[in-house]
Amino acid sequence: MAAKLNFTSKVRAGMAAERVSAGERLAEADVVNIAQRDAGAPNVVDTPATQPAEVIEALEAPLSLHAVRKISVEDVVSNPYNPRAFYSAETIDELAESFATQGQITPILVTRLAAFPGQYVIVDGERRIRAARSRGDKFIDADVREGLDNQNLYLRAYHANKEREEQTVFDDALAWKKLLDERVYVDQVELGVAVGEDPKHISKVIALTSLPPYLLQRMAQNRKDVGLGHAYNIKLIFDRAGATVAEHWLQQVIEGKASVRKLEAAASAEAGARSVGPRRTHYQSRVQFNRPDGVALGELKLFGDGRAELSLKGIAPSDQQRLAERVKAVIEQWASEMDTTGMT
Repeated sequence: MAAKLNFTSKVRAGMAAERVSAGERLAEADVVNIAQRDAGAPNVVDTPATQPAEVIEALEAPLSLHAVRKISVEDVVSNPYNPRAFYSAETIDELAESFATQGQITPILVTRLAAFPGQYVIVDGERRIRAARSRGDKFIDADVREGLDNQNLYLRAYHANKEREEQTVFDDALAWKKLLDERVYVDQVELGVAVGEDPKHISKVIALTSLPPYLLQRMAQNRKDVGLGHAYNIKLIFDRAGATVAEHWLQQVIEGKASVRKLEAAASAEAGARSVGPRRTHYQSRVQFNRPDGVALGELKLFGDGRAELSLKGIAPSDQQRLAERVKAVIEQWASEMDTTGMT
């Protein structure tokens, strides 16, 4: 019995070695052909007499199904269902420098769509094409795949970004809304199955699209500090109290001063204030002003959300403009000092 197992193992090992050898010969043939093509020579392959049968079969397969080639940068268009919306200029610059020192290591993945005749649509590689354009490159290496529909166009790019940990819920929010708006997926249930997420999660993420783009951008830039729980509650605060209050709480999160629980409490407080009438937020401190004879002039109230309210009374009409100019000068001087010290 042991002898039979040993014989079988040897046969399998021999078959595996043949497959590895054939694969290596195919890879060598691809390298030669790509090098010749890059140098401007016509496509050249070894004659069938010198190639193993499996290599001949691979080389004779239709090039349109899967081929790496150089394509014109001008012929490349972005993925209409790009799962990423936010890119860092710094990372694009770093990649451009890498191109200069190491060349392009990984081809971009592209396909063709009837909506973009004569052009290549990016499936994966938006950062690489941006880096190439920033360098003024005329050509870029591309892995060309045919027969991809809109769902494949999104999912391949989505999973590639997830594997590199580049995808954020803020990218997902914009991409998922577009996929549903354009009926690429019928509803949140079908989309959830495709991306492996619960429909409730899908709904919560898409709700972030009601935030202004600049707030989403800032959240994406600080994704290490701002999670979905933070973002969703800031969205609720934005809906109930406006942009200024939402910006204040976002800054608190970025500085590590506001947890999800604290944001939930703030959102609930805003909801309660909204339900009983005009929003009334108690000030944290105030400064009172009096005339030399002791008559009250007014007060300056300071609030926890970053607001300050100045209220004065008894100012003669002839003095109001002069007072306004002085207050303006003081505030502008203060703002200038804050800006130069980097504290804004």
